[in-house]
Amino acid sequence: MKEIGIIKKQEGNDAVVSIKRHAACGDCGACHIGKDKASVETVAKNPIHAAVGETVEVEMEFVSVFRAAMICYGIPLLFFLIGSVLSYALIGQLNLGLDPVLTPFFSGIVLLIVAYLGIRVLDKKGLFRSRYMPVITSITTPFVESCSPDQKKMGN
Repeated sequence: MKEIGIIKKQEGNDAVVSIKRHAACGDCGACHIGKDKASVETVAKNPIHAAVGETVEVEMEFVSVFRAAMICYGIPLLFFLIGSVLSYALIGQLNLGLDPVLTPFFSGIVLLIVAYLGIRVLDKKGLFRSRYMPVITSITTPFVESCSPDQKKMGN
C-alpha cells in the first residue's frame, strides 16, 4: 500500500507525515480520517533521511496491513467468542441461576474490552511499532493540479 504525504516533523530516525485523503477514498473509517478531515498524520520510518516539507512516498506492505487488522479486529473477536462460550458452558454446568443469554454476551464484552486494553498496553510499550510502521521509500515531486483556461473563467 503506497501513499503520498508531506513530512511535518522529524523524530530521530522517524518522521511525522501528513497524508492527504484520496477523492476515491470511502467512508469506512479504517484510516480514522472521517468525512470532515482532509488528511491524517502518521509516524513513519525515514531511512532515506527526507527533510521537513518534502513530499514523500510512504509504503506499508499488504502483509503488515493484514496482520495489523488481525491484531485490531481478530484478537478482540476471539476473546469475545471465548468469553461467551466459556460463560455459557459454566452457566449450564454450575446451575447458578444466571440468564443463559445475557450473561455469556456480557462476559464476551468484558473479555473484548480486556483484549483491547491489552493491545493498547502492548502498543504503548512499542511491541507493534517497529513491525507495523510505514516506511518512507522515496522523495517525490508534489502533484500540482492544472486546469484549462475555460475552467479558470468558470472559477474552478
